[in-house]
Amino acid sequence: MKEPCKKKAFLFLLLYRWLTLTNVVILNLTGAKRIALLPFALVLIYNVALSSFPGQVYEKVRKVPLLLSIDLIFHALILFISGGWASPFFLCGLSPLLTSALLFKFKGAIYSATAYSMLYLLELSGNRFSIAKFVQMKQLDSFISDFVSFFLVAIFFAYPSHLLDQLEESKQEAGLVKQDLEQAYKRLDLAYQLVPLSKREMDVLRLISEGKSNKEIAEALFLSKSTIKTHVSSILKKLNLKSRSEAVAYFYKEENASLN
Repeated sequence: MKEPCKKKAFLFLLLYRWLTLTNVVILNLTGAKRIALLPFALVLIYNVALSSFPGQVYEKVRKVPLLLSIDLIFHALILFISGGWASPFFLCGLSPLLTSALLFKFKGAIYSATAYSMLYLLELSGNRFSIAKFVQMKQLDSFISDFVSFFLVAIFFAYPSHLLDQLEESKQEAGLVKQDLEQAYKRLDLAYQLVPLSKREMDVLRLISEGKSNKEIAEALFLSKSTIKTHVSSILKKLNLKSRSEAVAYFYKEENASLN
């Protein structure tokens, strides 16, 4: 599963949402920009709601990607009611882009950045900011940079998301290798328990346990039937057994003991 690392990253993004509010507080305390109480209170309540049920929110959004549109619309609304241009909540508004990139990688990054760009245009228009006004304010470069930043932030965060998926896949592959090594160790342990049988005698015993006759064993091992008969006698003698059925029972007893 690729989820454990991404769940931790999702919690990190929740922390990012909270930390962006420090920028708002600092701007207000220093007098650089006075902040209206309403947008701050809305973001505060929104963050509390998300942080109260992070696991449920993560699973819900992962299963229903369209829920991210609520996040995008909410932050566009916050920008709108906080003045639109040069809003102190601009950094906070990037959080849905990061979330989209985390959960849905490059495709999610492109979709969310495109949708947010359109919402951003609407909220600027609602605050009576036009391209002509930005030219008049000599802020056209900043206006363009905002849109570029939406795509850059989303796309560049999508790459770590891709790396997280690869990390989880590597962990799963390592787990499978570990299982294979454990099985190999158990088989090796079984081989030690079957000493003093030779390797060839162990091969014969294994084929006996599969219900093969001397003729079939001889064909499988490219040996003569008489040689196989000699090996069978040697196996019974070394293991102090009386029949092939006892040899089969002994083999499976030791194998089960090794596996357990």
